[in-house]
Amino acid sequence: MKKLIIIILAVTATSVNLNGQTSGDALRYSRIIYSGTSRFVGMGGAFGAVGADFSTLAINPAGIGLYQSSEISLTLAPVISNSQSDYYGSISTDNKVNFSLGNFGFIFTIKPSKNKSGGLKNFNFGFGMNRQNDFNNKVYISGENPTSSMIQSYVNVLNTDGAPPSDYPFDIGLAYDCNLIYQDSLSGRYLCDARYGGVRQSKIINSYGSINEMDFSFGGNFNDKLYFGITIGVPFIRYYENSLYQESDNADTIPEFNYAKYWYSLQTHGTGVNFKAGIIYRPLNWFRVGLSVHTPTWYPSMQDEWFSSMESNFTTTAWNSIRNSPIGNYSYQLVTPFRATCGLAFTLGQYGLISADYEYVNYSQARFTSSRDNFSEINREIKNSFQSWGNIRLGTEWRIQDFRIRGGFAYYSNAYTGNINNNQRYQASGGLGYRGRYFFADVSYVWSMTEEDYYLYDASMVDPSHNTYYTHTIATSIGIRF
Repeated sequence: MKKLIIIILAVTATSVNLNGQTSGDALRYSRIIYSGTSRFVGMGGAFGAVGADFSTLAINPAGIGLYQSSEISLTLAPVISNSQSDYYGSISTDNKVNFSLGNFGFIFTIKPSKNKSGGLKNFNFGFGMNRQNDFNNKVYISGENPTSSMIQSYVNVLNTDGAPPSDYPFDIGLAYDCNLIYQDSLSGRYLCDARYGGVRQSKIINSYGSINEMDFSFGGNFNDKLYFGITIGVPFIRYYENSLYQESDNADTIPEFNYAKYWYSLQTHGTGVNFKAGIIYRPLNWFRVGLSVHTPTWYPSMQDEWFSSMESNFTTTAWNSIRNSPIGNYSYQLVTPFRATCGLAFTLGQYGLISADYEYVNYSQARFTSSRDNFSEINREIKNSFQSWGNIRLGTEWRIQDFRIRGGFAYYSNAYTGNINNNQRYQASGGLGYRGRYFFADVSYVWSMTEEDYYLYDASMVDPSHNTYYTHTIATSIGIRF
């Protein structure tokens, strides 16, 4: 069972016929790494009980109740991504730079009565965008495979399923048309030249896009003790991936065969909706506790479009060929998991604060649906493959007159069950800020690291590439109060 799960989780384009949805896609859109204002990321995102920051609308909407004045804010957050792969002992690196918008937002404060000593102190409305995920990354994998080839994995599919190559127009069919796969005239079985490996394999994967969520929030402050809020979230998924896979006979040990190249392009779009509700309670002036719940996010109109191409090169040039696939399109629905957050915040007079959040999310709750196809097998693998005991975020902020010093740490637990994979994420941050009466400006640096095993094709045939991803983000926010 474990091997079957690993094969399905392998992030490849192999045998894409009608739809390309995998359990890995469900995880990509379910795992949220919150971005937002510089203050928010500088404190590790630990805002479940802090409030008075626009990013809190996406974590605990009750944070809007702590605003005492109206505000406009904007955050720019360029990201430098670095990756390192270890494939059969060969180390490769790559990097990418992306300029992005961390957030923008408006908060409007209404105070019912300036003289009222109790009851509703103020009522606030908020609208804007918070970035939830950044998919911009580039990884290069390269190494000598002594035992197998991707073309042989195609051959195994044909010899096992008994279906003709034309049933696989996006990969196996292309390999057959490019003379990389041929049929033995006596046995009828399919064969390839590099059946025993001995090829140099490489893959470049260039991904970009994001999940940006438009947040519509309202909340209030009851007697400076209880703060409440509700958010309607409308996330937008934009994911793009372009990859180039190559096998080559660099050592010249395979007769006739020189190299094979496989290009694959995917783009995914979707718009969803969710609801968030939360409270922050201050039993003591120096202590706050926050609770929030997020409904599952429903994406009713996910759209995939993909295209692939293959090229072969042989010593006998008459066999050389380039073939293109048709353009694939598919519509489906996706539901991502329920979430809940508990936060604590301790204020130390006018000197600073310390905060901590625990976020519960179980990635096995994600589900695909479609009126055209049955996703029961994929959904079963999602249920069996994923878990999560939760995510932890810690933050602190210290005040020196109008200036602020911040630090934070976040840990996102492994989403996989057992020893299938390990994609824990570690994040550390720090920042500075200025807070005047009508103007504020902040800058923060965020470092993160994630590891992941990546299979180029059938995991029963190939060792994984052990990939390590690093990101360096500099978030700069400016805002005006009025």
